[in-house]
Amino acid sequence: MDQPALCHLAARGFALAAARVGAATVQYRPATATGPCATPHARTMAAFSNDRAFGFAGPALWDVPFVYALMDTTDVRAGDILTCGGETWFIARAEPFRPPLCVLCNAVVDITATVAQAADVAAPGGYATSGDVTAQVPCATGWPAMIRPGSGAGVPGPAQPGAIHAGGFEMFLPAIPGVTIQPAMWARDAGGTRYTIGGARAGPWGTRCQLGQQQV
Repeated sequence: MDQPALCHLAARGFALAAARVGAATVQYRPATATGPCATPHARTMAAFSNDRAFGFAGPALWDVPFVYALMDTTDVRAGDILTCGGETWFIARAEPFRPPLCVLCNAVVDITATVAQAADVAAPGGYATSGDVTAQVPCATGWPAMIRPGSGAGVPGPAQPGAIHAGGFEMFLPAIPGVTIQPAMWARDAGGTRYTIGGARAGPWGTRCQLGQQQV
């Protein structure tokens, strides 16, 4: 049997199963760096499980965001965003005749960067500090992400006795059209918490970042 025929049969089987055990889901396919969930791409039925056999034996685990989606895979791409029942996922990997791998999101973030300040153009290092929000330029807004404690990156600053070290975190993001996440950019979630991006690596699954939480 050729692969297109196998993919068609698998997608039809996933769709039939999702129609019985799934819930109404909205699928988005971002085309710009702003408002990724502004316009629905499709509406479908889907069920999510951390068990690839879809035994539904338990819920997704705390800070283990990777789950599988049982849904019609006819029109699914890595980077698509799914919302269902108040939860949000992005598709990290979509392969032929397999359920998509998804990342369960727990934050919505804006990505910002800075440019050289006009008053300091002639001086080396004429860039705003991470705390100077007035000098930050938005790069992407409203993106679902997974942020969890991990091997993050420390925020540069003076080392003083008794200083509290910044918490280390890691962030998973879908690929953002037209934006390449780089160190020294910043992320801010809907709760107002700000992070400095200390490292980022893009790949077929999206972008994985090391973060340092800003304390002020």
